[in-house]
Amino acid sequence: MHGSELPEGVRRFIAEHIESVEQLEILLLLFRHPERTWSADEASRELRISELSAGERLVDLARDTHVVRAENGGRDYRYAPEDAERDEAVRGLVSAYAERRVTVINLIFSKPTDKISTFANAFRFWKGGERD
Repeated sequence: MHGSELPEGVRRFIAEHIESVEQLEILLLLFRHPERTWSADEASRELRISELSAGERLVDLARDTHVVRAENGGRDYRYAPEDAERDEAVRGLVSAYAERRVTVINLIFSKPTDKISTFANAFRFWKGGERD
């Protein structure tokens, strides 16, 4: 299956907001439990990922206005998209992931990433203060 089999809104949402399957899984976890807050530790235990990574993904999702920090100012987050449009996009993603999990994962992995370029650039040789 190809990413083109997904609705345009889902493809666009993934392209603009989802950087990893891990981030997607955290978003879906919070989406499934909108009444509760999650710390990085709780999310990491639930999804069996590192706490550091879970914390970074929660911060990313908050920056993208899909989740918010708990009102107590702590390190807990809950699902609370900025507006109905974002909520609808997440709902579309939830549906697509349930029906076409592999297609969604393939689309996430097929995205170009700046991290690869950064890694590759680390191995370039420098000569006389300029890049070759």
